Amino acid sequence: MTTSPFRAVAKTASAAADDKKARNIRVYDTGGSSGVADYFLLATVDSAPQMNAVEEEIDRRVKTDHGLDPLRRDGRGSRQWQVLDYGGLVVHLMTETARVFYGLERLWEHARSLESAPAKAPRVSPRTRKTPARRGRRSK
Repeated sequence: MTTSPFRAVAKTASAAADDKKARNIRVYDTGGSSGVADYFLLATVDSAPQMNAVEEEIDRRVKTDHGLDPLRRDGRGSRQWQVLDYGGLVVHLMTETARVFYGLERLWEHARSLESAPAKAPRVSPRTRKTPARRGRRSK
């Protein structure tokens, strides 16, 4: 069995999504069993601005590293879901609500899951806040 050239593209897209703080990044290798693509990437984002930032970073990195532009895009104005189709890789960027509602993972539950973005040091939860700075004037 030969490895699709889109495996490297999927890894690049996964790393780009991780760099822009997307969560729950999963890359599914359908091994050519899908008539649509060899790889599917799903990533969860917390907001429309983050979705746009992740989409732009994936687009930039895939173009720079592999010379590819998406064949198709969908959902550019959507606040819930955007899709980038590179032919052998389809990227789905979704909010948590959309991801749970549509349950795309069920389509590829028997597909092999690639290791997603490279492991990094654990991130501090966005809900964790630093101690607020003292208010008032400092004496000199």
